[in-house]
Amino acid sequence: MERLLENGQGFSAITVEELAREAGISRATFYLHFRDRGELVAHLMGRLTEDVVGSAGDWFAARGQSGPQTVKQALRGIVTTFHKHHAIVSAVAAMAGQDETVAGLHEDMMRQLCERSRRALAAVKADSPPGGVSWDSVADVLTWCVEQYCVRFAGQCDPAQLDALIDTFAHICNSAIFSPDQSRAR
Repeated sequence: MERLLENGQGFSAITVEELAREAGISRATFYLHFRDRGELVAHLMGRLTEDVVGSAGDWFAARGQSGPQTVKQALRGIVTTFHKHHAIVSAVAAMAGQDETVAGLHEDMMRQLCERSRRALAAVKADSPPGGVSWDSVADVLTWCVEQYCVRFAGQCDPAQLDALIDTFAHICNSAIFSPDQSRAR
C-alpha cells in the first residue's frame, strides 16, 4: 500500500488486485489476511500508532523526570516516523474527510497520542500549580499541531529540513511545557 501511494496512486484508486501484485501474493492470500482494504488500512494505522508511540521513547513513558532534551528526542522520533510513513499518513488525512471508517481510525490514533501526551505532561507538571491553563489542552494542541504539520509538510523534507523542523517543534513544545507560567506574573 505504502509503495503504491508513494508512486502517486490515490488511496481510493488502489485495488486489492494491485495490492496483491505489489506484495507478490495472490488475491486469495490477501483475503486470508484482510477482509478488505479497510481492514488493511486499520492494520496500517495500528502499526503507525505503535511506531509513533515507540519512537517517542522516554517522553511517553511519563516518568516525571522529563526535560527539554527528552521532549526533543521524542519529537525526533515522532517526526522521523511521520516522515517515514508520509504516504500512509497523507492518504489517511485525505480520505478521512470522505470515509467515516478512515476518519474513525485517524481519530483513534490521535486519541491515543493525545492521551499519552497528557500523561507525560501531567507527570512533568505534577508539582506545578495549574496557573489557569489546562495541561490536558496544552498536550492535545501540541500533539495535533505536530501531527497536522507533519501530515502536510514532513514528507517533502530532506534530512536538513527535518532537523530544522524538529528544532522548531522542540522550541515550541519546550516553551509551552517548561517556561514559567506568565499568567501568574500579571
